Order: sequence, then structure tokens, then C-alpha cells
Amino acid sequence: MRTILTGSLCLLAFAAAASDTLRVGSRLLVAGDSAAQVRELLGRPDRVTHHRARRRGRGVAVLTPASESWVYRRDGSEITVTLVDGEVTEIVQRP
Repeated sequence: MRTILTGSLCLLAFAAAASDTLRVGSRLLVAGDSAAQVRELLGRPDRVTHHRARRRGRGVAVLTPASESWVYRRDGSEITVTLVDGEVTEIVQRP
């Protein structure tokens, strides 16, 4: 039972792979690339979500900057590119 549980947890951990690079054909999309480069490589996103800047934390103010998440659906997987101030900060690919 313990082996099954451990194996299941490992599979869940690898189900969504966050990275700072994504291969698109023979080119790479990397953290720090511009929104224009994302559009050039991946085209128009299937969905765009805007996230407002927020302050949170107890005793210590933590500022989360405004960002956008661009979601693409390609070949049965979902690619989410997060942009802050027009630059790629995170790329997540889910099967």
C-alpha cells in the first residue's frame, strides 16, 4: 500500500511541469522573452487571464505584481505562459 501511495504522489508531482524554457519547433521560448516573442512562437492564446497586483501577508507586506496568464492548448496538452510587465516569468506545461 505504501508503495502505491508513494508512486501515485510521484506521478502527481510530475503531472504539471513548471519550467523557464519551452521548445517550439526548432526554437526556444525562455523566461525573460517578450510578449511579442510569445505571440510569434505560439500565436494567439486560447485564453488570457489578468491578475491584479495584491498585498498579502501577516505582519509583513508581500506585494504580488500584476500579471497575465496566456493559455494555449496544443496536441492534447495545455501550456500556460505567465507574463509580468510584458516579460515571460514562468512556463507550465500540463499533459
